[in-house]
Amino acid sequence: MPNRILKSACAAVIAALLALPAYSQTDEGVDLTQLFARQTEALADTPDLEAFSGAAAAAPQIPGLVAYADQKPREVGDIETFSTFNIVRNSHENIKARLTKIGRHCLIYVEQGRNVSYQSVNRIAEAFDGKIYSECRSMFGNERSPGIDGEAKITLLLLDVRDFYSPEKGVKGFTAGYFNAGDCYSRSKFPNSNQREMLYLDIYPGDPSSDKFLSVLAHEFQHMIHWSADPKEFTWVNESLSQLAPFLCGYGHPSQVEAYMRSPDNNMLAWSNDNMLANYGQVYFWAQYISTRIASTDERRRAFIRRMVSQKSQGLSGLNAAIDKQGIKNNVRNLFRSFCVANYLNDDRIERGAYSYEKSLSRFTLKPEIKVDGAPYEGKGHVKCWSAKAIQINPSAFRGSDARFAFAGQKVSAAGYANAFDVAVVAYTADGDASPEVTWLNIKDYKAMDVIKISEKHNRLMMVVVNRGPEAMKAEQAFAKNAAPAAFSFRVSKVGAGSSAAPRVASRSNASSSARRTDRSRARSIMEEIVSSVNIEESAGIILGENDENKKSAAEIEYDFAFQKIAKGEAELFDAIKEALSTGEAELIVDFALYYNGQTDEGKMKLQIIKNRIKDMLKFEEMQGNAKAAELLTLIER
Repeated sequence: MPNRILKSACAAVIAALLALPAYSQTDEGVDLTQLFARQTEALADTPDLEAFSGAAAAAPQIPGLVAYADQKPREVGDIETFSTFNIVRNSHENIKARLTKIGRHCLIYVEQGRNVSYQSVNRIAEAFDGKIYSECRSMFGNERSPGIDGEAKITLLLLDVRDFYSPEKGVKGFTAGYFNAGDCYSRSKFPNSNQREMLYLDIYPGDPSSDKFLSVLAHEFQHMIHWSADPKEFTWVNESLSQLAPFLCGYGHPSQVEAYMRSPDNNMLAWSNDNMLANYGQVYFWAQYISTRIASTDERRRAFIRRMVSQKSQGLSGLNAAIDKQGIKNNVRNLFRSFCVANYLNDDRIERGAYSYEKSLSRFTLKPEIKVDGAPYEGKGHVKCWSAKAIQINPSAFRGSDARFAFAGQKVSAAGYANAFDVAVVAYTADGDASPEVTWLNIKDYKAMDVIKISEKHNRLMMVVVNRGPEAMKAEQAFAKNAAPAAFSFRVSKVGAGSSAAPRVASRSNASSSARRTDRSRARSIMEEIVSSVNIEESAGIILGENDENKKSAAEIEYDFAFQKIAKGEAELFDAIKEALSTGEAELIVDFALYYNGQTDEGKMKLQIIKNRIKDMLKFEEMQGNAKAAELLTLIER
């Protein structure tokens, strides 16, 4: 595994864990599994025989046989050394742990120097052997068994995960547990491998005597099973099913649902680009929704979930394949937009329950983010990719009459891919006496202009704006993670009253910088963004040299979005400098020259285009007799 990849993967997760404002007021645990998923991605195509060959074996093992004739059987009391990950230090370190319990399907080790009661250890073994193991296998499939060490039992290591948990500093977030796919490979392929199928479970501040601890165990076991079936699965899909696992094992809904209810405008597919805790809640609702909407019985639900796990294609493409194999005429586009409406409505009386959840979630609803109480019934906003925003509209002026709903959304595109909007008009009652009505606007070229009859019986009105990205596997992740929130505007009016023209939406990429004066602080921020941006030349080289069509397409999207962002920043900065110079102000040019001269060669290269534009402008001004321009040109050319 190249050190560059390891460092990049670690840095991504460490950065997420350092987002302390999202975690400082909660004792929620997060999962380290995706760090190791990224580290081991390059090993995912390793043939099974290599993955199952034990480090001490002279030849590849035959599944079901133990090739260690001279190896002592494990016994309670054995002390073994394990490689673990220290998040604070961003490195692996060894600890010793004692084998405390041998269960039917598990081996439970406790870190030396840590106290876990006999009752708690027994309770964990009973829960895993009697419920979690069988239920997760029934719902998701099987882990690789026997493991790389020829042992069918799963190792459960109870330890204090070295993370940033520090309640005295207000940092209450912690790493509750993880599955390291690297342990399933030999040390020749993954140097820090423990060479066994195992799960890591935190005991500080994690509580081994609690149901929450058992829910983490179920969550992590799903990760192990999913890795066995599809080691390259996208994070958001893998986490959605791990979030579902504790519920299916009888441990209730995850507490992260509250984080999502407080912060619902999250990009579901981008994962951790926003509020990671809210992402956990969001994907849980998605897994609940899609698995119950597709399947009419518990048996069919199990079959569908197993199909989701076993698909070799990732993300939305894998979900569409699973839906097709289930024999259902539906797709993720329809399911996602209905899911978004269900989050704000949650009423099972129409469309065969398409806008609702199962009974245990019958009281869940999100609150609209935008409210319009009176005329003019119009407004604007932004919505992230693979997310939705709801607009609460006072319907008093429209009840019993025809209303015209106008909408315009911003097109966000890169490398030939673009977003798409779905907008639902939802009429309902506050007390739930009357069945709601949901009407989807007819959107063409990112605009809609539809007339809808608003019933007298409905005293609530809502528009749900859904922003989707491309569904193709080769574009899904790169687009979702790089696309900026899309702008939209709306207007509601009585038929015959007011304008019938669709509202306009200003694109973020072409909006005039004069609308907001670019001060010195903003100019410095733009320069820093340009210097820290993806190296365009390097990205172009990846695109030209990549043979994998999926990776090549993703690189093209990232390149396009990066180029758009840099071009936008350069345009804003140049316009601001030009405007300032026209009034005799030189601070922005001086700031640019000082910042440029303080950069490395790479930083200067990224700023070269804007520097050349400034030089050309100053030369022109010098030719016009502008003495100040001549002085500034000398400063720029140093």
